[in-house]
Amino acid sequence: MQTGRALWVLFLLIVGLGGTRPAGAASPAALRSPINKGAVAADSPLASRAGAEVLAKGGNAVDAAVAAVLALGVVSPASSGLGGGGFLVYWSAKERRARVLDFRETAPAAATRDMFVVNGKADLEKAQSGGLAVGVPGEPAGLAELEMRYGKLGLSAVAAPAIRLARDGFPVSAHLAAAVVRLWASKPPPEGEPLRALVAPRGKPLAEHDLVRRSELARTLASFAAHGADAFYKGAIARELVEAIKRRGGVVSEADLAAYQPIWREPLEGTFRGRKLYGAPPPAGGATAIEVLQVLDARPPLTSLGAGSSAADHAIAEALKHGFADRARSLGDPAFVDVPTRHLLDPLYAKELAARFSDGKVLASAAYGDQSLAGAPGDPPHDHGTSHLCVADGDGNVVAFTTTINTSFGAKFVGGSTGVVLNDEMDDFSARPGAPNIYGLIGAFANAIAPGKRPLSSMTPLLVVKDGKPELCAGGSGGPMIVSETVQTIVNAIDFGMDPAAAVSAPRIHAQWVPDELIAEPEIPADVLDGLRRRGHHVVPPPAQLSGSASQMLRFRPDVVEAASDPRKGGAPAAP
Repeated sequence: MQTGRALWVLFLLIVGLGGTRPAGAASPAALRSPINKGAVAADSPLASRAGAEVLAKGGNAVDAAVAAVLALGVVSPASSGLGGGGFLVYWSAKERRARVLDFRETAPAAATRDMFVVNGKADLEKAQSGGLAVGVPGEPAGLAELEMRYGKLGLSAVAAPAIRLARDGFPVSAHLAAAVVRLWASKPPPEGEPLRALVAPRGKPLAEHDLVRRSELARTLASFAAHGADAFYKGAIARELVEAIKRRGGVVSEADLAAYQPIWREPLEGTFRGRKLYGAPPPAGGATAIEVLQVLDARPPLTSLGAGSSAADHAIAEALKHGFADRARSLGDPAFVDVPTRHLLDPLYAKELAARFSDGKVLASAAYGDQSLAGAPGDPPHDHGTSHLCVADGDGNVVAFTTTINTSFGAKFVGGSTGVVLNDEMDDFSARPGAPNIYGLIGAFANAIAPGKRPLSSMTPLLVVKDGKPELCAGGSGGPMIVSETVQTIVNAIDFGMDPAAAVSAPRIHAQWVPDELIAEPEIPADVLDGLRRRGHHVVPPPAQLSGSASQMLRFRPDVVEAASDPRKGGAPAAP
């Protein structure tokens, strides 16, 4: 048990990307923008401003989202960028419908199920750094497809703020500075590595407020803006990326890059307190979040229990454990495995799970979720970092957008002279299905490595629609904590009536079935923790910094849109 707990704390240290303000810190009031102007909430003020700049120039929500995401990739290279991928949920006001774009990374054609197995054991270092860790990036293709399908201004216009930031420079945020310090303390990039030049341009690690210029990335962005996705996936940039990956033992080929395609998917639908939920289907985390919210919906609203009470947190934790148990046992890439989303999101199944609740105690581990979904204990989530943003325009279009390069600084190297930090998304697969994982459990095969497969993710962009119009846009970063924080911010807004700023900054818990522990942020009062322990929760205090977990939210009122960014990563919203 001590070993498992130590590994869990280590995981949290990896996920926690350092930051500017502690969980639960006082947050500025939500930004209020006229409903006919729109707003952007990202975990970097510079990214929010990039999106707002594009809105002010006549762009729509898609234009602003693409601008903000490209800017995030410049100023937050530890979390996102062209070398990664993700998911988005888009609400079209004209069509009065939601759509999902999956631009998740894929395993290269030369990938094998046991590629990270050495002497019968999973070598996690190979899955988290170096060439083998890299999946085929999806973000450039996703952004180009989104802009072509629903944007107004075109890539050249929307990429301009990001190109300017990369060319002229930007001040290092506290979040980025902390990530650089941890990278330097764990395994500094060797001399001559482009990543070293990025994080220590003057021979020492970047510090907060240092000015950084990324001229090589500016050239890559300019080529992407002028020529679209082909500039990244074919030609000189593609060759440079592949050569860099192969030099570090990787197997991504030019053919893998040229073959990559994003996928439009139908959104998952659910209900919560009379609202419609729209989320991203597997391999994204929308199924888990919606399942959890529907389990809570099958019980009385938490309002009477009080926000932040042990009774409310117990109910949320129990619902989370049901959702994560089903996630571990059965979810994966639907192109490769039969994912039982219809069953998991059936309101009758939610009522069945809700009926198992005990208000006074936790359940036995086997009582969570549907054991019939798998014949063995499942694979606990092990994805990490990420960035999320929410964007709305004055015409009622909304984008919930989550993107990642996985762990901090991805595979820990830059793709040659491209300036692109490459992902380590192969770590999101089950590295050794069928054999004990780091927690001593047998891994599920649904998320096993296969050529062309997309790894399971916790990314959970989510829209809440009431009476046919968006009410909330939500999502977050922080690996499996994305699901728990997104659930809690929505509960905070709907059951507890909090405005977006309070909803995203309130102290949070996290429970994911395996390991059998409840993570509680430091600001949660001692009497609440005692109440959780009396119910049987094994409460674990997290590291002092847990700011890799950060939420963004928009709430739509008749006359205004309210925007808020989580103080945990120093984000701030912006409006035109």
